[in-house]
Amino acid sequence: MKELMADPANHLQSYDTTGSIAWAPDDVFAKVMGKECKGRIRGVGFGPSPSGRSSKNALTDIDTHSRQARDNEVAQLKATLATMEDKLADFDEMKEKLAGFDEMKEKLSQFEEMEQRMARMLHQMQHISSQCNQDIPLAQQSPALQKSSAASYQPSSL
Repeated sequence: MKELMADPANHLQSYDTTGSIAWAPDDVFAKVMGKECKGRIRGVGFGPSPSGRSSKNALTDIDTHSRQARDNEVAQLKATLATMEDKLADFDEMKEKLAGFDEMKEKLSQFEEMEQRMARMLHQMQHISSQCNQDIPLAQQSPALQKSSAASYQPSSL
C-alpha cells in the first residue's frame, strides 16, 4: 500500500474543503481492497448492506403499512364522529324537551297566578256578601221573596 501511495498517479485531485472524502473506483483503496461489492458502504468495512429486497418492495411495504395505519385512524375517527353525532342528536332532543318543559312551567305559573286571583276575588265576594247581609234587614233583603210568600199565602177562612 505504501508503494501505491508513493505513486503520484494514484493521488486523487480533490479541491473539496468541506471535509467530505474524495474517492474513485480505481483509487489506492480499491486496488488494495479490491472492487467494491454492490451495496456496501465504502470505508465502513463489512457492515451495512442493503437487504435482499429491492427498494421498490421496501417502499411498497412502507406504503402498505402507512396506508393501513391511515385507514385504521380514519375508521376510528369515523366511529368517533358517529358517536359524537348521536350525542349531538340526543342533546338537541333534550333541548327541545327542556324548551317544552319551560313552556309548561310558564303555563303552570300563569294558572297558579289565575288561581290566586280567583281565590282573592272569591274571598272579596264572600266578604261583600256578608257585609250586605249584615246591613240589610231580613224583610228588605229579598223583595221577590216577600212577593212570593204573599202570593202563596191563602187565608184559611175562605
